[in-house]
Amino acid sequence: MTMEFEGRTEREAVAKAAAELGSESFDVEVLERKGGFWGKGKVRISVRRLSVIPDPMESRNKANREKTAAFTGTKKTERSDVIDRNWEVPPKKLLKGVTEFTEGVIKRMGYPGEVKLRKQDEKKLIFEIVSPHSNILIGKKGRNLDSLQLLVNAYIGNRVGEDEHWRIVLDIEGYRDRRERSLIRMAHRKADYTAKNGSSSLLVPLNSFERRLIHTEIGNRGDVITQSEGTGLFKRIRILPGKADNK
Repeated sequence: MTMEFEGRTEREAVAKAAAELGSESFDVEVLERKGGFWGKGKVRISVRRLSVIPDPMESRNKANREKTAAFTGTKKTERSDVIDRNWEVPPKKLLKGVTEFTEGVIKRMGYPGEVKLRKQDEKKLIFEIVSPHSNILIGKKGRNLDSLQLLVNAYIGNRVGEDEHWRIVLDIEGYRDRRERSLIRMAHRKADYTAKNGSSSLLVPLNSFERRLIHTEIGNRGDVITQSEGTGLFKRIRILPGKADNK
């Protein structure tokens, strides 16, 4: 369901939407922006509620972690401390750089926000952004969040060095997991259509991480194949009939 709101500025229009929808998550798209004399402008936005899909495995995983902690006698850790000690510990200058740079960019955007390490997956570091303006920072289909993540990785690459190969992932309120589940469901629907009707299906533009996710997920089916098309950061995936080469 989409709703429209107006204000003299984009922030005012978003504030009206937030007051109407309360704490619900939503995507914002600017439909119209008009300037005016003496600051009498007009901005019209479209707001779409985001449905939060509960993860049935989360409670089970939490229970397993608590059982393991009780068995080993270790203290339960917070999400920001989930780091396997068998992996390489990230440099302190990297963690500090990500936090300060990201918070600085968000502040210059005009929004408050706090950044902290949530999880490490080998050389991938997942940072959580906590902000009352999470909907704006995520942006339509996560584009604002993707752009911010691209900036942070470029900054860290210059500061720490390309040889380190640390990959920074920014997340807000579990958006990445919800987005991945949604993309996988969509890709399987398209693949089912292709396998049944024998005609190719073209997916929406995706970033490199999302394309790898779809190539891997659909590649495991065996009844269809995938290929990337287009140029630039956001290419598209075409699903074609045929059996994957599993040699």
